[in-house]
Amino acid sequence: MAGYSKAFVVGGEGGYMGSDGVNPIDMFILVGDADRQWLEPIYVRRKGKPLGRIKSIIPAMPDDPMMVLDACLAFMPDYFSDCPSLPAISERLIGEKRIDLHLGTPNITMDWIRLREEAKNLFAKLPVWACDFTRINQE
Repeated sequence: MAGYSKAFVVGGEGGYMGSDGVNPIDMFILVGDADRQWLEPIYVRRKGKPLGRIKSIIPAMPDDPMMVLDACLAFMPDYFSDCPSLPAISERLIGEKRIDLHLGTPNITMDWIRLREEAKNLFAKLPVWACDFTRINQE
């Protein structure tokens, strides 16, 4: 069985410096769990455009500390357009529907590591919230 266990929310800081949570919401990143973990986007406010035709990303390991950065790179590359490695990676991903950082997507591994480094400062400025899914009603 597979299901979603958590989500990350990308959006603006509501109220004064985020005191009212997130508003507006640009995108949810759902985290699914099965034999491997995967992340997929749900675009809310912004007309999202991922890298190529990418619909999901599989992190190098479950709960990888880099998985949210990786997901943001894959699902909202326009935010990271100043990163020099992005065009080459985008070109290599033409036709791909998934980025697999666990088993490897051909031809991007070293460039992806470089892209992460280039994107770290931009990512640090991006408001992202985490939410774990907890059932509130049980019989």
